[in-house]
Amino acid sequence: MRITDVVNDPLTVTALTISSGDTAADTVVFISCDISVIPVYLIEEAQENIRDRSPSFPLDSLIFNATHTHAAPNIRDAIHDYDALPPTERENLMVPAEYRAFLAAHIADAALESWEGRTAGRLAWGFGHAVVGHNRRTSYLEDFAEQEFPGQKIERNARMYGKTDDPSFSHVEGHEDHSVQFLYTFDPDGRLTGAIINVPCPSQVTESWSRMSADYWHDTREAIRKVHGEDVFLLPQCSAAGDQSPHLQLHKAAEARMLALKEEGRGEEFDFNLAQRREIGRRIEAAFSEVLPWARKDMRDDAAVRHVTKTADLTRRMVSKEEHARNVSWMAMLKAKDDSHSETLLNRCQAVVDKYEEQDEAPTFAMENHVVRLGDIAFVTNPFELFLDYGVRVRARGPAIQTFVMQLVGSRTGTKDDHPGRFPRRGGTYLPTARAEAGGGYSACVYCNQVGHQGGQEWVDATLRELQQLFR
Repeated sequence: MRITDVVNDPLTVTALTISSGDTAADTVVFISCDISVIPVYLIEEAQENIRDRSPSFPLDSLIFNATHTHAAPNIRDAIHDYDALPPTERENLMVPAEYRAFLAAHIADAALESWEGRTAGRLAWGFGHAVVGHNRRTSYLEDFAEQEFPGQKIERNARMYGKTDDPSFSHVEGHEDHSVQFLYTFDPDGRLTGAIINVPCPSQVTESWSRMSADYWHDTREAIRKVHGEDVFLLPQCSAAGDQSPHLQLHKAAEARMLALKEEGRGEEFDFNLAQRREIGRRIEAAFSEVLPWARKDMRDDAAVRHVTKTADLTRRMVSKEEHARNVSWMAMLKAKDDSHSETLLNRCQAVVDKYEEQDEAPTFAMENHVVRLGDIAFVTNPFELFLDYGVRVRARGPAIQTFVMQLVGSRTGTKDDHPGRFPRRGGTYLPTARAEAGGGYSACVYCNQVGHQGGQEWVDATLRELQQLFR
């Protein structure tokens, strides 16, 4: 449990309404939040807040996404018993339910301001490159023979953030994508008012901080506004990036040396992580500024919106008898310990046991699937930390000239007995590839996955069918 009274930089909610008509089918309201995940109960509280203040608001048009900063307040109730803290600590603490209500009210403020303030405007889309994300799964020549960490991971020959100077190092497991997609917004006179920025990398450079921070998106906002004006709104989206992070696996020493030289003269002690955040901000700003003049050549004021929301039933990752038996025995071991870390691991083992007992009755995961056509481009959504390959498959095979894949999008559906504190309502479980499942490790083991590679491909196919319909 991390408790802080330090705000390093602002956490923001940003809303953008795009409408070409008067119904939910021709309107989309994007809501981007500097938070780790978007659980269902946050969506429900925000929608209730909006409904109370504006009964005519098109709630079905809302699409919520998280930037996945690890330095935002917790909004999940079931992680810690805050009332067990000493009274002097508890009385000054904004606990998850309180912060969730605070955040839901601000989400409603942003959504209503965007919806009620909409006016004629122009749009332009563009495509560029900036090195931000790196594949974070390392593969080895040596098999670990199912090295076990109860409640955390089971490793075979792959490891998240594994050492690359290990004698048995083989390769970084998967693909990396350095593309950046932009949707610029303008007023009727062509003045830049803001942009969606879609990057295949979560914002977690300073992920273990005990201070609040939007991570590299703060540095990106600062860099872009320094060039293009303080009144430019920026709405960040994280593309499929479940196996990506801003942390390098290779060339770490070379990168640190480069940044130290670049940061000379700042008049402060060199901090590699802060320097890396600023570098990412500079890279995204450079792409933003490079693409903008070319995108301006094709500004549109007549791009029709088509927004379809359907339920996709995805095959769950099944728990085997052996996995069930191991977790039952591990639970007995963990119950004998009396510390908060063991409690966390115990809860994860319990979740595996619960999945095993439910999976015959509920073999599929029902997720809310948004597909949006906007002129020649498209937006598609997924609630998981979706491995990069799935996003690449949709973008490569889809009919749009650009497809903005969005991960960590709040999904209002799930299995029948979901409740706060249990996935999938809490949002954000990983959805790995088949090769990742074979290698094991954190992000690709039974503790981390509600849906496996079969369900991932089912999402790809279902999404492509909807895209083909919209572009027919």
